[in-house]
Amino acid sequence: MRRPAAVLTKSFLARIVRLTMKPAFTFFVFLSAVATLHAAPAEILFDGSNLNAFEYREGGWVIEDGAMTCRMEETKDKKGRKRVSGMGYIWTKKDYSDFELAFSYRLSEAANSGVFYRTDKDNPVQGGFEIQLMDDAGYAKKLGHEMDGRKRNGSFYEGKAPSSYPAKAPGEWNTMVLTCKGPSIKVRINGVEVIDVNVDDWNTAGKNPDGSVNKFKTALKDLPRTGKIGFQNHGQVVWFKDVTIRNLARK
Repeated sequence: MRRPAAVLTKSFLARIVRLTMKPAFTFFVFLSAVATLHAAPAEILFDGSNLNAFEYREGGWVIEDGAMTCRMEETKDKKGRKRVSGMGYIWTKKDYSDFELAFSYRLSEAANSGVFYRTDKDNPVQGGFEIQLMDDAGYAKKLGHEMDGRKRNGSFYEGKAPSSYPAKAPGEWNTMVLTCKGPSIKVRINGVEVIDVNVDDWNTAGKNPDGSVNKFKTALKDLPRTGKIGFQNHGQVVWFKDVTIRNLARK
């Protein structure tokens, strides 16, 4: 015989009340509340108003329509030939270790750029880590061949290819979230996770866990896990906006 709905409802509510009064449940709710209260607020690195959080060569980076973008200059090579070169990277003034970095980026056609993190600004490639930013199709056309996946957009540069390529076409805005916590590094582009690695797996200089070769003179697991964050000017125009960072380091 079926019990009346009203009885079922009262019985269900009574069980919920008893559950919430149990010490384990109460402690779980308490811990969740404490974690929420103590979560570090996001620090604004760039909101379109100024570049005060960064250091860069004067004139090398400017604000344009609410985004920070890089400038180029005409130089000469050793043979006296004219060429266009970037005017340097832009670096955070602070060092960061465990963090969640969020920003939007836009690439020009055939652009090659990147986000450096936990690195030495005077030796960014060998002194830390990079997530590649690239117009894959445009750059491949420029080179005349396809790029290695470990150097394509969203890659854990030289270490691992992204699991997918959700970036939009040049000229369109994309979002990226880079999360570093201890040896764990994760990257999401436009909401899609493309990188999830543990740098402790890179235990040999010049070699990746799958046996492929990389350019690094130090095993990635032995690199410092704190350092500057930098946006690369590699000679093609790129734009960044809405840059925030959340500290994930334990107090």
